Amino acid sequence: MTRLDKRTAAASAALLAVIAAGATGATAGKDGSNSGPLRCEIRDAIEGDAILLEPLVYADKTISGTYTVSVSGDGPSGSANIRQGGTFEASPGNPASLGRMSVGANGAAYDVKLKVIAGSTSVSCAKQVSGPT
Repeated sequence: MTRLDKRTAAASAALLAVIAAGATGATAGKDGSNSGPLRCEIRDAIEGDAILLEPLVYADKTISGTYTVSVSGDGPSGSANIRQGGTFEASPGNPASLGRMSVGANGAAYDVKLKVIAGSTSVSCAKQVSGPT
């Protein structure tokens, strides 16, 4: 192998390592991270004049970590700005519920963001929810 071939091989290996590291800390799509060893979801349901929110963590193996969830936006009684966090433990077949929140629904629009960290892995979920007008 020539010196140029060795440099190309080393650069390719470094690029693959960066790509793999990026996949480990991937940001989820609109509703959540649905692949990988650590996944998240933000469930929402309208019940009466409230939007019920429940952030969830799924794992392929027993894992513990920390999370932060925030809800911001405009509701029927003014603006909302909720932020909470804590620790969790999830295992295969036993997702961790990270609490439940209720916000006003009528004419409301909220941005919900969830960030989960377990060891060197992190995932994020974001969802926009709105109530009837």
